[in-house]
Amino acid sequence: MDSTPGIITQCLREWRDGDEAALARLTDAVYRELRRLAGAVMSGQAAGRTLQPTVLVHELYFQLPGIRHFDWQSRAQFLNVASRMMRNILVDHARRRLAAKRGGGEAPAIADPPFEDAAMSVDVLQVHEALDRFGEEYPRQARVVELRFFGGLSVEETSEVLRATGVDSSQRTVERDWTFARAWLEDAIGSR
Repeated sequence: MDSTPGIITQCLREWRDGDEAALARLTDAVYRELRRLAGAVMSGQAAGRTLQPTVLVHELYFQLPGIRHFDWQSRAQFLNVASRMMRNILVDHARRRLAAKRGGGEAPAIADPPFEDAAMSVDVLQVHEALDRFGEEYPRQARVVELRFFGGLSVEETSEVLRATGVDSSQRTVERDWTFARAWLEDAIGSR
């Protein structure tokens, strides 16, 4: 993101306080980074996906008015909220696609070519449901998965977000949590 310390937080606070132009400044400051994060998230989606990274970011932007009045403290807090919002967008999109396949409406149009690496294909709904179960016993590790898988954050960014939310977590801890969580989730999803 923008290397100027605090620009994102400043824009968020100004927007919260009623400066409509601050949203445009925020968008300019975070768009490229959110697009990168969305690309990372989408690289792990199942073949034949119908949502592309740019659309995911735009869907996130449509939902920004719902978070306007947060007490913004940091860039990390914004990344935390954005990763949760991306998870919800992806899960909602997957549910709509599933409903359409079952005759519940028209299937969304394919927005980009199918992803072809079968090893990277995952079912968002399966991950979402397994992650909810995992989070009951391992909440910190579940947050790591949400931030990395659904938020597309790096190990360093994940550690930063966790620390900003009051969880003492080094980069090494994030790496261990990520390894453990992936193994647990692969086992849980594979046994279904």
